[in-house]
Amino acid sequence: MLNDLASLMERIRLLQEEIAARLMEQSNCTLFLLTVITVLALPINIVAGFFGMNVGGVPLAGNAHGFLILVLMVLAFTCAADGLALRRPKK
Repeated sequence: MLNDLASLMERIRLLQEEIAARLMEQSNCTLFLLTVITVLALPINIVAGFFGMNVGGVPLAGNAHGFLILVLMVLAFTCAADGLALRRPKK
């Protein structure tokens, strides 16, 4: 009976370790997803910070295509951040 109890306790420990490992993996995936979303939102936040400054004018306001240039710059930075965030590590 003591042998059965000892083997049952060992099995319970192994199951607890497996559950803890799965929860840790799920937490890591969630944290990675939040990090990717934060990185992808960074260029837009930087541009919003530029427009929110009370300084002598809006960037590229004198250029006829200033808004389009700014949008393309944000899109380029976002694509670059996306490429860096989602690239697979080399094995």
